[in-house]
Formats: sequence, C-alpha cells, structure tokens
Amino acid sequence: MKSKLYTTLMKYIRATLAGGLLFLIPVTVCIFVVIKVFKILGSIARPVADLFPSGRVAGIGLATVFTIFLFLLVCLIAGLFMRTALAKKIIRKLEDNVLVYIPGYSYIRALSSDSLGAAENSTWRPCTIFVDDNEVLCFVIDETENFYSVFMPSAPIPTSGSVCVRKKENVHFLSMSVREASFIIRQFGKGGAAVLESAKTKNENFFIPPEE
Repeated sequence: MKSKLYTTLMKYIRATLAGGLLFLIPVTVCIFVVIKVFKILGSIARPVADLFPSGRVAGIGLATVFTIFLFLLVCLIAGLFMRTALAKKIIRKLEDNVLVYIPGYSYIRALSSDSLGAAENSTWRPCTIFVDDNEVLCFVIDETENFYSVFMPSAPIPTSGSVCVRKKENVHFLSMSVREASFIIRQFGKGGAAVLESAKTKNENFFIPPEE
C-alpha cells in the first residue's frame, strides 16, 4: 500500500515538475525577447525625448513614454502584417521547422489565441471522444476531409498526453474555450461532468458510438 502511494506521489511530482518546466521555458523566452525589444526601442526613443525641454509627462520620463508608444506601434504593425497571406505562410514554415521544437509552444499559442479572441486562428478546439466506455476531454489539432487529429492531454498537465486520429462523426466539439478546457484538466476533471451534461441536454444525438 505504501509502495503504491509512494509511486503515485512520485509520478505526480515528476509530472508537475515537467509541466512547470514546459510552462517556464516559453514564458522565459517571451520575457527575454520583450526586454531586448524594449532596450532597442529605448535607444531610439531617448534621442527624440532629449529634444523636448520637459523631460517628464505626468511623472513619467519622456523616453519611457516614447518607448512604450513605439512598442505598441511595432505590435500594431506586426499584427496587421500577420493578417497577410505572406505572413501566415512564413509563420507556418517557422512553426513547422523551428518553433515546434520549443517545449509547450503549441499549447501557449493556443491559449494566447483563445485569450485574444482569435479562436478562428487557433488550431486547438475542445472536444470529446469515446475511449474504453468513457468520454475523454481532448483537443482537435488538425483535420482532413474525413478525419481529425486529436490530442488527449493528461491530468493535471495538459501539455503532455497522447495522440490519435478519429473519424469526424465520432468527435464532438464543446462550446468552451481552450483555457476553460485546460482548467478542467488541471482540476482533475472537476466541472467536466457538468459540461458534458449541458452539451448532451442541448443535443440528444451528442454521442455516436464508434464503429466496431
């Protein structure tokens, strides 16, 4: 009994540490990039700020104000560029050849798109599939004409799990965000039953048993 408890505890600790590492690596990279960009923009804004007699606005240094303004301007221009077909093609190649090797990148990208209201640009879509007489909360990652590629995350770390391919008629989408689905997984399924109950109440044909 003690041995089983010890094994379960160690498995949980390892999974938690791995999940924390997968989260910290991309976040650290993002922070590092933002700091570097701010330093570059600050070196550009400082000479401009020196041209004004008053060095502060509402208690904030003009150089800082100009740096923030330039940063927002760069973000706006980058956002507009990202909407072009050329940018999407470049990003797709970059993701497939470089960013895919950054631990947790796909998950962080899905959460970011979800939070910014860009669900249509997110490749992750919450759904359920039927596995061993159980409905499993998972995410559709990709699709073809007849099949979905499905990622089945492990609790409580949604960045690790297994992958399968299912016929489209055996995959059922949920009216919830990636963040909400991830929260349920991190809570060891708490709230998942209510989500499925609500989905099935609205749709009597919610579940179609997979073919034998």
